[in-house]
Amino acid sequence: MRPRRSLRAPLGALALGCLLAAGCGSKTATVTGQVTYKGNPVTGGSVVFYCSDKQIVRGLIGPDGRYSIPNVPSGIGPATVTVQSHARVPEGFRMKQQLPPSVGGPTPPAPDRTDGPRTQLPLRYAQPEESGLSVSVDRDQVTYDIDLKP
Repeated sequence: MRPRRSLRAPLGALALGCLLAAGCGSKTATVTGQVTYKGNPVTGGSVVFYCSDKQIVRGLIGPDGRYSIPNVPSGIGPATVTVQSHARVPEGFRMKQQLPPSVGGPTPPAPDRTDGPRTQLPLRYAQPEESGLSVSVDRDQVTYDIDLKP
């Protein structure tokens, strides 16, 4: 008579391993900071992260130039950063969001508009290929201050 082996222990270990592995791939962080242009806080707009895994996350810039972006994927490499001021568009023009071909991900949500003064930024900061901004997220909480130049 052969001894009967119990499958409970190996199956339980396999299930636990799968649960732990699934949790490791979904770490996120909160990125906070302040956006300034010519030394002054940017008053309104958004900061957009184009992550290397094709995710796009966005946070609004407050009237003091501060922003907070929760749920940024952690540990996936540097994210390209853009800053968009929600400046009023001159009459006769319209805003059109375009996703750069190099990113290939979804278009970020339309920016939320707020009343009050707005900072006009150079257009290059709104384009992922031209902004020159990037951040690596490898912890639960990251501070990333953005000082924009003319």
